[in-house]
Amino acid sequence: AVMTDVLLALNRWGNRGFPMIPGGKPNPWVDMASWAIGNTQAQKGAQTNPLNSNVFRTAWHALRGSKQLQAHDWVVKVDPDAVWFPERLRAHLKMHMPGHGNGWDNVFLKNCQHFNTMQGPIEVISKKAALTVAEHIDSCGGFYGSGEDQFIVKCMEQIGITGLMEQTLLNDLYCDGYSDCKDRWRVAFHPHKSPSEFSRCYSESFLAET
Repeated sequence: AVMTDVLLALNRWGNRGFPMIPGGKPNPWVDMASWAIGNTQAQKGAQTNPLNSNVFRTAWHALRGSKQLQAHDWVVKVDPDAVWFPERLRAHLKMHMPGHGNGWDNVFLKNCQHFNTMQGPIEVISKKAALTVAEHIDSCGGFYGSGEDQFIVKCMEQIGITGLMEQTLLNDLYCDGYSDCKDRWRVAFHPHKSPSEFSRCYSESFLAET
């Protein structure tokens, strides 16, 4: 499958896949703002997870070059097989963050209590932290050739960014050991790879709110 993990700022979104836009500039006339970052192929690791840290380092370079980071409080990367609810994320940030979601806390959100880390299906990084990552990502060493979530967590820890645990952010089969789409408060659910499975999970969680 084409890798279309999404780097998102909460009120703007971009895709690091297609369509490719010459010069790496967002095109306001397409639905999906994209940046051309070159080859996104990566070797496979455990559970067929791609060893894609180099690809994501390039994506961070493109994000920095887009000049969009300053305009948004948070950067969110979501996997294409993760069902997620942006409005729930806003509620989580306003309730649980020290700065009540204003983006100036130098933090990223851990979402897997079992492994005490941030798993890749949804990665939530404050503006201050994202600006620091974009500036210093090339100085993070020792983790290239790993999965991007392992790389970015270790990088942020190296450059002094704090990880805060938000255990109700993600229901991930590989972390929790089960899948429950009927949760009305979780922000994201993973993995749901087929269109029918994705739609079923979204509907179940959406209906749980009523």
